[in-house]
Amino acid sequence: MTRILALPVALVLLVQAAAAADPRPPLRGVSAIRAGNYGAPSVLLEDRQKVRPIIEELNALRSKPWRRGETRLSCYATVVLLGGKRTLATLRVRPDLVVERSGAKGQASYSIAIGQSDLPGLTTLLSEIAPAQDCR
Repeated sequence: MTRILALPVALVLLVQAAAAADPRPPLRGVSAIRAGNYGAPSVLLEDRQKVRPIIEELNALRSKPWRRGETRLSCYATVVLLGGKRTLATLRVRPDLVVERSGAKGQASYSIAIGQSDLPGLTTLLSEIAPAQDCR
């Protein structure tokens, strides 16, 4: 009897573990990045020579396991990845955390803890634009 119950329990635990750590699919077709620090105006980056390295950094980060679920943030930078005029992904970025939020209601959001060396190109871009306002 315990063997019969062990299999369903193991399957439930496996599904929960898969939902808890989920690698994100690679980004494709990104032609521009709109980035802005918290409360500050955003800038549009369309130069492919500058966009490509940032997308490569994000794809390296997306290959790691992300946590699925809501993560509340304050004082973050918003990074919108565009394919033409269409939004492909929206990220909220802090020095210690990245959260990907879907624009559609009811869709899951994903987060991953980061270190200083994970997104050097994006960090540089965010340091070169208007600083965050009202962040304490």
